[in-house]
Amino acid sequence: MEYTYYLFYNSGSGGNRGQQFLQLDQKELSFYIKESNCRVKFYNICDSISREVGLQQIMKQRLENIHVVMAGGDGSIMWIVELLLQHQVNIHSCIIIPFPFGTGNDFANTLGWGTSVPNDVIGMDNVVLKGFVEEWIEGVESYFDVWDVDIRLQQGGFISEIKRNENGVGESKLQLKDQRYYKQMINYFSIGVDARIGFGFDKNRTSNQCCNKCVYCWEGFKKMFLRTPKVNQSIENIHNLNEDDYLESGLLQKSKDQIVVPGNPVNLLCLNINSYAGGLKNIWLNAQQNQVKSYSNIPSISDGLLEILSFNSILGLGSERLIPGQATRLSQSGGPLKLNFKQNELLRTYFQIDGQYFSITNPSSVLIRSCQTLPQGKIRVLINKKGLLK
Repeated sequence: MEYTYYLFYNSGSGGNRGQQFLQLDQKELSFYIKESNCRVKFYNICDSISREVGLQQIMKQRLENIHVVMAGGDGSIMWIVELLLQHQVNIHSCIIIPFPFGTGNDFANTLGWGTSVPNDVIGMDNVVLKGFVEEWIEGVESYFDVWDVDIRLQQGGFISEIKRNENGVGESKLQLKDQRYYKQMINYFSIGVDARIGFGFDKNRTSNQCCNKCVYCWEGFKKMFLRTPKVNQSIENIHNLNEDDYLESGLLQKSKDQIVVPGNPVNLLCLNINSYAGGLKNIWLNAQQNQVKSYSNIPSISDGLLEILSFNSILGLGSERLIPGQATRLSQSGGPLKLNFKQNELLRTYFQIDGQYFSITNPSSVLIRSCQTLPQGKIRVLINKKGLLK
């Protein structure tokens, strides 16, 4: 048996830990594991020449199972998927394997690959890397849902993110076409105070993972004393565009003539996976049951459903890791799900997609639906059953 793994690495991920692969760029290592010949080929996804060499090699393959390893953070996963699509590779012939080199790594964590890797993956006799290759051989493939997030702005509205350059750190407005921002989502989407905490975290994050946890806690503490619009202060209404899904009777309540989210929560969270905010797990299973409707579906990465929850306070959000059960279940939905924002006043709030944080001024709507550029809205992934979240 022979295995070939095309390993694309993001040299800037996880405090630049991915740079250890630079010495092997466009080279390969061979291992003999369990009577199988295994080859690992290395390509820098941040370098146009290196990644093109790797993509061209993949394009030449006529196999049903092409193993593509992405060494980086959660954001790097869709980067390699988009590159494969651009090169007209049959995406369902590729099995994506996350190699958790980023900060949060919730995607890798959900699939059983953990939230971090040792600093010396390339070390003496490549023993650490060989151990991962052995786990890849034993992995089990599955399909994985991908979602489109389409954000529309009112006239004069804008979106900002935190950018770092030689001049320092600061907010930078995104250059948008037709007042629209589009991004694919594999982990989660949220709007509200958790995204504001993350936005502040991006301003002050360091290259040290332990220090970053302290920075995140400090940002959460500060936001307890700042006013962030609650969900019902920013969202006018929520509609499920699939008539077969009775979202409005399950997620929403009517207060006078206005449809509101129960509990007047500080955020709205749409989960695609069983991991959030760098390893916070089982939020849906532990969450309080909304009195409006009960749900029996156990979350799955391939069921075509999002789990929609909310937190009623920053304190509840912050204590979920220590005292599970602070969230409230609202609905499970296959979408399309549309959030319409209040239009008659200046509104600034915050949102995140897969741990990337944004400030948004005068939003109009957010549409979340199954990814339109992927067959059945899914990719193929490899699961490490030994490391699955319990």
